[in-house]
Amino acid sequence: MAGYRGEQADLRFVERSALGEGKLMLYRAHTDIHSQLPPESLSVSLNIMHIDPAQGWFDQYGFDLDAKTVTGILNPTSTEAFLRCAVGLGGHEARDLAEHFGSHHPSDRLRLASFEARSLLAPDADARDAIWRAAELSGSMMVAQEAKARRAALTA
Repeated sequence: MAGYRGEQADLRFVERSALGEGKLMLYRAHTDIHSQLPPESLSVSLNIMHIDPAQGWFDQYGFDLDAKTVTGILNPTSTEAFLRCAVGLGGHEARDLAEHFGSHHPSDRLRLASFEARSLLAPDADARDAIWRAAELSGSMMVAQEAKARRAALTA
C-alpha cells in the first residue's frame, strides 16, 4: 500500500455504504478500506478501535477510490507538533532527539517532521540542502520522496 500523498495504492476495497440506525461495521485495521456515504439525516456514529501498541505509529489513510491514490493521513498525532516546538525552542537535546527520530523512529511521518523542524532552523540554503540530502538516505521511501521534492524546490 502507498505511504504518501498522491502515491498509487493497491486498494483492498471492502464496501461503499451508509450507516443506518443500529448498523455495525467491522473492518480489519490497516487492511480494509471502505467508503462511508453520507447519512439520510443528521446522525452520530461511534468508531471503536482496538489500539495495539505494536501498531501505535501506523497511519490511517484517506483515499481517492477512483484514482486509487492516497489523499492524506487521517490520524495526525500531537507528537509531531511537540517535536517541532521542542526543536524550534532551540535546545540541543531536542535537536539530538529529532536527529535520532529522523533515522530510527518507526513512524515515517515523525521522521519527516524531524527533518522539517531541523530544516526550518537551518541558517541558509546549503544547510537546508544538507538536511534534506540526509533525509533522502533515512531509510524511509516516503521521507526520501519528500526530501527529493524539497531539495528540488531549494534550487528552483
